[in-house]
Amino acid sequence: MRSLGLTLILALLAVLACGLAGWQWKEGNFNSVLGAPPVPLGGRIYASFTPGEVKHIEISRNGVIASFDLGENGWQATLPWQDRMDPRAAVSIINFTLGLHVEDCAARDDIDPQKAGLSDGCVSVRLEGKDHTLLARYKIGRVTPWLATVKDIEKPVPTVFIHPRDEGRKRFIYACTGDISPLFKDGLKFLRDHRPFYFNPIALQKIRIRAEQGELTLGRETPKSPWRVVKPLDLATDPAAIKSLIEGLYELQAVKVSDRASVTLPANGTLAKSGQIALSSFGSDTETVLEIFPRETPEARDVRASISDRPDTIFSLPLKPEPNLVSLADLPLAINDLRDATLTNLNIQSLRGILIQPATGAEILISRTPPQPWTASIDGQSQEANEERLFTLLKAVTEGRAIGFETDAATDFTPWGLHRPFLKLSFLGKDNQTINLAFGIDAKGGYFANRLGTPTVMRVDQSLVSSIAVRPYEWRPARLWSLDRVNLMAIERKSGTEPPLMLRYDFNKEEWTASRDSKDITPSLDPARANYMLGILEALKVNRWLSPDDESAAKALLSPTLTFKVIEKSTNDTGDFTGLVSREITLAPGSAGANPAFYYGRLNSDAHPFLLDRDTYGKLATDLFEKE
Repeated sequence: MRSLGLTLILALLAVLACGLAGWQWKEGNFNSVLGAPPVPLGGRIYASFTPGEVKHIEISRNGVIASFDLGENGWQATLPWQDRMDPRAAVSIINFTLGLHVEDCAARDDIDPQKAGLSDGCVSVRLEGKDHTLLARYKIGRVTPWLATVKDIEKPVPTVFIHPRDEGRKRFIYACTGDISPLFKDGLKFLRDHRPFYFNPIALQKIRIRAEQGELTLGRETPKSPWRVVKPLDLATDPAAIKSLIEGLYELQAVKVSDRASVTLPANGTLAKSGQIALSSFGSDTETVLEIFPRETPEARDVRASISDRPDTIFSLPLKPEPNLVSLADLPLAINDLRDATLTNLNIQSLRGILIQPATGAEILISRTPPQPWTASIDGQSQEANEERLFTLLKAVTEGRAIGFETDAATDFTPWGLHRPFLKLSFLGKDNQTINLAFGIDAKGGYFANRLGTPTVMRVDQSLVSSIAVRPYEWRPARLWSLDRVNLMAIERKSGTEPPLMLRYDFNKEEWTASRDSKDITPSLDPARANYMLGILEALKVNRWLSPDDESAAKALLSPTLTFKVIEKSTNDTGDFTGLVSREITLAPGSAGANPAFYYGRLNSDAHPFLLDRDTYGKLATDLFEKE
């Protein structure tokens, strides 16, 4: 007969087996009873949720508990402050948790918690989902002695001790990639958002500024419209300055954040002198206003401020540039910092004519009828315009920037010499719209510009004005000559004191012959190098034409270092041979030394010398013979 004790034991075992089976059916495993196995090397400790599932974060360290909830206005702190969490910190914590890759593992009992930094003073992290469902719970210890290699990261990354505290996962301690310990220093204060503004730059519609330099308002009609100064004047803005302002406002960060109750603010009488930066977004009638209080002392490096959507928080904002921080000094807050400082906003494609009117000298009309090239008309004579000078002129008036704004309300232009401008430029578009610029010099030698018909006077740099070609000879075509290899007979090249080198060319056979001092040296000539030199001569362009009385050029060209005499056959309209034509170029260095920056040149007996760059000179002077 079976004993009662054995029957009871068997019954208990059956109940236990049924309970375990039920538990497994509910949980999917026995981890909560027997403990989960260790995460394999290279695996992630937490891989069962996504960043979007995290709705609550709790961080504790040294008795300080910080709790954060994700709501309509982003991450908000409920403990120990009632304030906004730094969203960058939230992203870092979530990504760090999901990126805990195991580099090493040991049983909890095999590691000293004190040495691993997992005892007093360690950081505890708890992530929860909707309805406070636990997603992750763990402790962060100190940095381990080992470094890990991570794909797509050049340098090894640190590893830290991690002790999971989830149910059934407490038996193992891991060394995992990454370290965000600095985020939890100084009583977790860095989890509190030190940036006053939190906005979507794309949705921003209006920026109102009240600063020491004055008051202004920036606005735009749609998210894709350009920003303009709308008050106190309607002005175009500088896109780079607007970008700097918006990025600066977004990154503006306090050196210290305090509770309003712990700070004594200036009295109401002083508030009238405070600065303001207010932001408005499309679809909202509410301004987010940053109130910047006057500095407490003239030597102060920071200043207190409050913001309307965080009324219980006071910021200490850096007044002067600080390492790794955007300060108030870094923000372009004055109207002249934000307005468009370019002289014109020409539509180059629609441009049809430019009239250059120097006070002393002939008028120069640069014009074109597409698809014809630009022509220069001077004193009733027309010729192909120098496109390099045209490019420089257009670059000066479209990219050149004012270095200051003298006034926006001028009625008498005498103080800036603009009542009698030394230069006027007129630009005509295909729609017959014109832009007229006048340039003047004041009694102190300063240069100024005014767009005719406006009361604005701009200060400009002398180099900008000097870059505009106003002398007729400067508009001569850059191409030095028309050289046709079909009619080429010979090129005589003389370098320094060497005897002249005579190169004869047969176009039909595409062959060269070379001689020096009546001696045939064709066998040592490299035809490829000769063809290369000929190509340079055919497309030769001057860098700049010079005045006939340029003394430096005249003196240098008395001792040329390179001379080319080109001999071509001449034909009539029917193609019959009529004789030979000879043209000569002389070149000389523009300065002493082995490697001058430029060279002077002259074609035949042309009254105007020219400048040639060093690179082109070097190509013309290239050695044409094979080395033995």
